[in-house]
Amino acid sequence: MDIFKKAADKIGEIAVEAVKIELAAQGHKLTGALIDSVTYQVKETDKGAIIEGVLLDYGIPVNTGVPASNMPFTLNNKGSLKAFKKSNFRRSTGVSKYIAGLQLFAILRFRVPKKEALSIAFAIATKHKKEGMPTKGSKRFSSTGKRTGAIQEALSKIDAKIQEIINEVIVVYTNKIVVEAFTSNLPNVKVNR
Repeated sequence: MDIFKKAADKIGEIAVEAVKIELAAQGHKLTGALIDSVTYQVKETDKGAIIEGVLLDYGIPVNTGVPASNMPFTLNNKGSLKAFKKSNFRRSTGVSKYIAGLQLFAILRFRVPKKEALSIAFAIATKHKKEGMPTKGSKRFSSTGKRTGAIQEALSKIDAKIQEIINEVIVVYTNKIVVEAFTSNLPNVKVNR
């Protein structure tokens, strides 16, 4: 089964590189943490090997997008900037990790002080609540015009290469089975490899 693991490792390496390139092209590269987190694991099974992609948790909503109806933000007093400031950033008061994350994003993206970043975070959250994520305006950070589907796009671009690796494994594995069948059933037959 070593042949399957080697092929799976080769496919995993190609897939990881393709996903990293596509994430960067779509503009998901502010800190580099998401791109750096993309990796894979190969799990051997009785019948071959399984490749599992691994990335930071927030990579999934970045890849799929989030509809406006599922945004963790409410357009009322509880979700206001004033309420957030009164809470002194404590989670126990219901302060959203989402808003804190957007504030950090604003600090990094726009290089603004914490107070201004908070206002930007609420503006972004309000936009997300109306449009979902990604917003239409975020396409300006993408060189492909896309902001979702990086994983699927990357895999479609390497589909032919993956198929080529799979075909090579099938040929080698089939040859191995045929040679073993001949040599075990016909011990006097010499097989040149």
